[in-house]
Formats: sequence, structure tokens, C-alpha cells
Amino acid sequence: MKLLFIICTLAAADIAVGMKYEDNILHVQHQQASDFTSVEQMLWVKKQTPRTNNVPGTRCQAMWKLRFMGGNTYQYIIYFAPPNVRTRLTALVTTLTTGITGNRYHDNTLSYKAMQGGQVGLFKLMYADKQNSCFILVTSRRSRERGCRLLQTSRTVDLPIPDECNRVFAQNCPGDVKEIYYSFCGARLPTIVQWGR
Repeated sequence: MKLLFIICTLAAADIAVGMKYEDNILHVQHQQASDFTSVEQMLWVKKQTPRTNNVPGTRCQAMWKLRFMGGNTYQYIIYFAPPNVRTRLTALVTTLTTGITGNRYHDNTLSYKAMQGGQVGLFKLMYADKQNSCFILVTSRRSRERGCRLLQTSRTVDLPIPDECNRVFAQNCPGDVKEIYYSFCGARLPTIVQWGR
């Protein structure tokens, strides 16, 4: 009987080691989409891994919730710099929906369009620290790599990244990291918005 217990324990440990952070139910308390969608401030992308699918790689990306539309649907305004005009930001309005993956009881994914002409991207909420206003989204990239984005609110984006949030990003989003947010980004926000899905 002891041998069976030891084998089961080792098998469970092996499964947990190979599991991605965002899929591990041990972290479920930090992976609830409602923590992200309840934010009433601008969310700035502070840094991200390069070549992430369905998101721009340019500076000064942000998003702001406009309204709750019912069910699991929200309307957000997305700010980004087009690749050919990096000195100004463009804005578009998009629909963001939340969803569930794996054995969850709460929504843990966000689907939205992050740039004009882009496709809707599916992002898992890897980590949400609502108290310190730090969020990490992850999506799959080419060659089965992971694309990560770390976001902070207008209130916290000029402060250092909270230690735990930074640790989760560093351990689970290996490779090159591109800084997206700079202190001048707020001055580039446009007043005209392109409406589109």
C-alpha cells in the first residue's frame, strides 16, 4: 500500500512539474478574469515577449474598459501605435469576452482584438494581482512558444513591477522581453476612436 502511495505521489508531482503555470489549479486564485475586467483605470502594457501573435510590437499599448455589455462580454478601447507610424497612437473599440478553460469554476481567458485589422486573440490570465494592479496574459506563439504581456494600471505603471508579478513573468515567459511602456505614452493618447469589432 505504501508503494502505491509513493508511486501516485511521484506521478502527481511529475504532472505538476510539466504543467504550465496558467493551467495549474494551484494558482486559480490569481487567474480569475473578473479581477482583470473589474479594473476601472487604463491598463498599460508594460512589457511583452517579442513576436506575440495578434498584438502589435510597438510602444505605448493600452486598454480601457468602456462598459459591461452583459453576460461575459465587455467593450474596451484599445490604444496602439501602428508599425509604420510609431510616434502617434491609434484607438479602436473592440469587444472583449471572457471564457473558461480546463477544470475551472471561474472565467480565466480573455478574447479581444489588440490592433486594427488584426484577429481576435485568445489570452489566458496567467496571473492577476488586483491589489497591486499587475496582470500577466499569455497566448501561444509560433513554434509552440508562449507570448506574454504584463499590464499595470495608470496608478501603478510608473512604479516598479511588484515582486511576485515580476517573478511569475520571469519564470514563465523566458527569452527576450520588450519594454512597451514609457513615461511619454500618456501624452500620445488620441481623442478620436475608430469603432470596430
